[in-house]
Amino acid sequence: MTHVQTPDKDTEARDQAQFDEAVNRQGKTVLEWLAGAGIVAALAISIVALIQSGEKGETRVITQPAVKQAVVPPASTVPAKPISLKIIGGSKLGPDGKKHDVFTKTEFAVKVGQPLKLKIDNTDDVPHSITAPVVGLNLTIKPGVHTYSLVVAQAGKFQWFCIIPCDTDAGGWAMSHPGFMAGYITAT
Repeated sequence: MTHVQTPDKDTEARDQAQFDEAVNRQGKTVLEWLAGAGIVAALAISIVALIQSGEKGETRVITQPAVKQAVVPPASTVPAKPISLKIIGGSKLGPDGKKHDVFTKTEFAVKVGQPLKLKIDNTDDVPHSITAPVVGLNLTIKPGVHTYSLVVAQAGKFQWFCIIPCDTDAGGWAMSHPGFMAGYITAT
């Protein structure tokens, strides 16, 4: 006959505490990994959605966060004059003495709630973008001529930039410098 010894209450409590601590530590690590994976997945889905939203059609509308209400212009409002611009690869001399990719116009003035048409001729052989996350804007501009319609629902000055890697000869410098592959949208 085999005799099984029952641990005393102190040993049992200590063993249980050690076991609980190990489970909590491992559970926390698993939860941290899952949270990190969820954040990475959400970021990847957001990037794909932004890129796809820029590829689906010719008209884009800048929207504000759900808390903001869009301003609808009266029917008699005359739309702003269309703005024409180009994207030209390696054409504008920067302060570093190198030629950089450039939008020929980087400042856009719009009236709150009124559409602004942009006619963009991408003369480069790669796509570029006008991306302003604060106002939900992501235009993917493929080579050729494309027309977009922008409506901003809130007054303010919003920075935009190209998120598609470009200006590679200069390490992407132009992507973060207004007047090159970045600029501002000012809504009044």
